[in-house]
Amino acid sequence: MSEIRTVRGMRDLMGKEMLVRNYLIEQAVQVFRSFGYEPLDSPVMELWETLSAKGGDEVEAETFKFEDKGGREVGLRFDLTVPLARIVATNLHLPKPFKRYAIGKAWRYDRPQAGRYREFMQADVDVIGASSPAADAEVVLVALEFSRRVLKTNYIVRINNRKVLKGLTEIAGVPDDLAHECFRSIDKLDKIGKKGVLEELSSRGISKESSEKLLDAIELRGNGLDVLDKFAELLKESEIGTEGVEELKFMAEIFEETEVSSLVEFDMALARGLDYYTGAVFEGRYLGKPALGSIFGGGRYDHLIERFGGQPTPATGISLGIGRLVDVLIAMGETDGLESELQVFIAPLKRPMVRYAARLANEFAKADVTVEFDLMERSLKKLLALSDSKGARFTVIVGPRDLEKGQVSIRNMETKDTVLINLEDAVEYVSSKL
Repeated sequence: MSEIRTVRGMRDLMGKEMLVRNYLIEQAVQVFRSFGYEPLDSPVMELWETLSAKGGDEVEAETFKFEDKGGREVGLRFDLTVPLARIVATNLHLPKPFKRYAIGKAWRYDRPQAGRYREFMQADVDVIGASSPAADAEVVLVALEFSRRVLKTNYIVRINNRKVLKGLTEIAGVPDDLAHECFRSIDKLDKIGKKGVLEELSSRGISKESSEKLLDAIELRGNGLDVLDKFAELLKESEIGTEGVEELKFMAEIFEETEVSSLVEFDMALARGLDYYTGAVFEGRYLGKPALGSIFGGGRYDHLIERFGGQPTPATGISLGIGRLVDVLIAMGETDGLESELQVFIAPLKRPMVRYAARLANEFAKADVTVEFDLMERSLKKLLALSDSKGARFTVIVGPRDLEKGQVSIRNMETKDTVLINLEDAVEYVSSKL
């Protein structure tokens, strides 16, 4: 028999990994709701015509696409934004702005590497119907508040604007039909360095002079309005570039007022590869170890909903990489306290006592006391050791002699004191001591 293993690029999560993932999801939901976002879910599988409407050469290459038993071309969703765009396009009654959050798995047929899986979990917030840069700023604030709660420190968000990049390509003399190719190359600066970007730009047909102008400009980065004044000076001859800078300045003013400016870096080199971005783009990074690339990212996509037959609708959003953050929190050692405290362990002595242990466990659970009872018919010595290893506060010993008198023994696992309590009073007694 061949070795049984997971599909390449996918993984099982157990124990601490699942506890961390559940914790991250709980924190995300709390933050999303506190900012006024409502939940939404969508199928993990979409018709291929829906998935391909996003456009871009990489879509088909990176999608798990197949034919169902009815002969229809379908695929697994590769993000949570395309299903949202379909929903908005086909539900014209939605109030604007429509603020939704979604948490779920997505799949991309990508090359697996550290922190990058073919199956991954995302937590998204999006604002539909608001063209103001305030909406872009808000989704960034959501991501920063989530990061504050789960990472505490050592993170930053980089922000740019596709209009800024378009203005940059204009003043560098890059032809319009090569602008998107140029963005993709610029977006790889951190991975392949200036030399690698120069080589890519050259291979895409962009002149050496234009490439050098671009590379000089994309070194511009920093915090606050001062660096954006430098953006403005560089792009003063470009109308669209100036428009992009003004949008970033609006966002910067909000970040200054909300006292998060130190966590925001405006970076002329940030492009983000997706073709559907039209305005602000953002990417969050954890600055410690392990270095797993971006932990959240997103941007403005004002034309995507039209691709699904909807009305022209401004939209912006951000996605938190839950899977990558699982790895980060485990590496940080931030798993203590995530396990539920076991308050009561019930130890039935011999098989006939199990039914009474189950009854007690059910009553403790109804009283919102965390409880477990033994299912393996072990000796009292082993059961006490097991209760101790599980960190139980109390052990309830259900034995035939005590039960004949309608009683059980309750042992305080910290003091080691044991008392006899009437069976019907056991839950009340333990609850009063917790």
